[in-house]
Amino acid sequence: PIITQEPYLTNIFSSMARGYLRLLLAIAAVASPASAVSASGAAGGVIDPRFFIAGGTCAAISHGITTPIDVVKTRMQSNPDKYKSLLPATATIIKEEGAQALTKGLVPTLVGYGIEGALKFGIYEVSKPLAVLAFQRLSNKLNRSGGAGPLPFFFASIMAGGGASLVFV
Repeated sequence: PIITQEPYLTNIFSSMARGYLRLLLAIAAVASPASAVSASGAAGGVIDPRFFIAGGTCAAISHGITTPIDVVKTRMQSNPDKYKSLLPATATIIKEEGAQALTKGLVPTLVGYGIEGALKFGIYEVSKPLAVLAFQRLSNKLNRSGGAGPLPFFFASIMAGGGASLVFV
């Protein structure tokens, strides 16, 4: 909602999306996705869904565990006179509303971070062999010896973060 109300934010996100797509196209021009998938060891050229499942599960669990802390923190920020510090604030919430009040927002947290984690981790694992292959071919074209070091993994992480953020924009 805020993004659509502010034209400058819309322009920034549009520029980021165009830049991200240009990066993907440049890497795809150097290495084909089919060869990258086969380089990753996926059987029959199929992308392994375990990466997406693992990323989604871990992100959902790690963020879901902190939901009660987030509830207390939000209450402390919204009403600092009533909720002075963490433990007394937690006790007050449980006393006035019950323990289930600490789980408010748990379902959206699990779903949102589950999807975001699945996309980030899954895209990263699929992009790594693609980026490594692209940098290897680029090094061969430029007649450079030696590996690209961590650079392919850096670009794979950019693709993963960009891909996950484009879904939620």
